[in-house]
Amino acid sequence: MNLPTHAPKGQRQSLDRLWLTKLNQEGRGALPPCIPERPPALGLAVTEFNQGLYWQCHETLEKIWLSEEYPLRLFYHGLIKAAVGLLHLQRNNRVGAGKKLRDAQGTLAPFIPDMMGIDVAKLLADIKQRLEILDGDPFLIQDTIDPLPAVQIHDSG
Repeated sequence: MNLPTHAPKGQRQSLDRLWLTKLNQEGRGALPPCIPERPPALGLAVTEFNQGLYWQCHETLEKIWLSEEYPLRLFYHGLIKAAVGLLHLQRNNRVGAGKKLRDAQGTLAPFIPDMMGIDVAKLLADIKQRLEILDGDPFLIQDTIDPLPAVQIHDSG
């Protein structure tokens, strides 16, 4: 199935769903034959993410995401959702954190094990760990999450 690489105005969410379905069905075969090199702005976003500067990371990634074509657009959007979910977690917004981290899981899953030099599998394992805590005892969330190492974006390889 051939899908557009740019969303017409007002059609982004439905095209996101169609592309995610295609990626989940076809796997990496649905990706372009030549994945571009990691743009410098992605390197900056990774640094911001790893420093816990999730809002700044979101802003940096959004500049890349807005101009990117599908399906790589979804990769950037998944990273944005991860950053926003962790920002909500930082702010003790359990509901917002859970929603965005689950969205990040679904959006980034087709890019396992890695994409553009980023270890997507490790990032998703760390997100899964946070979600298991969020789904557990609501009174123990901060006491359980605070001692954990911060979620980081690691280079693959």
